[in-house]
Amino acid sequence: MIKHLTSFFTRALLALALAGGANTAFAGPMYHFTVDTTNLTGTGYLDLTFAALAGATPATATLTHFTGAFGGTALPTGDVGGDIGTAVTLGNGQTFNELLQAVTFGGLLGFDAAFDIAPGGTIGTGFGIALVNAALDNYVPGTMGNVASIDLMPGAPATVWADAAFVTATKVPEPAGLPVFATGCVLAALALRRRNRGQSPNLGN
Repeated sequence: MIKHLTSFFTRALLALALAGGANTAFAGPMYHFTVDTTNLTGTGYLDLTFAALAGATPATATLTHFTGAFGGTALPTGDVGGDIGTAVTLGNGQTFNELLQAVTFGGLLGFDAAFDIAPGGTIGTGFGIALVNAALDNYVPGTMGNVASIDLMPGAPATVWADAAFVTATKVPEPAGLPVFATGCVLAALALRRRNRGQSPNLGN
């Protein structure tokens, strides 16, 4: 009984380790961005870009949990899919990928961004956030381009920059490991419970 249980428990932990490795093989950082437009008026666009040189290591940005005064107009260019109501994905299969999302200025805009980048290679990808006017012909006053950016290089920590006057970038824990950890706890508890039952003394003897 004990030998069989030990074998089962060992196999379960091995499967758990492999599952955890599979979930994290392409995992990158995850951030929550807060874009402060309280000093701006009128309408415009939140400009989200994901750009790389030809031959870059494959990478993806997944944007979720959009909050704030977002409008209905979205102008995607390149490898962009989804919408702000569910999730927006940007790939780097093309050199330049962009989503211009309509917004009303005057408050806070927020969203989460999770990045995945494949291992290997030497060419990275850059994620940028900018604020553009309603005419789509210039950046909003007080900015000259991106107000935040993340540089992703395979095998290296992400480099984050944010203009504190407009953007706060906060790193958040990767949720992918939590279900794996919970599964491991359940397997360990079941194994311990079965082992204890197998070792219980026989009071009838």
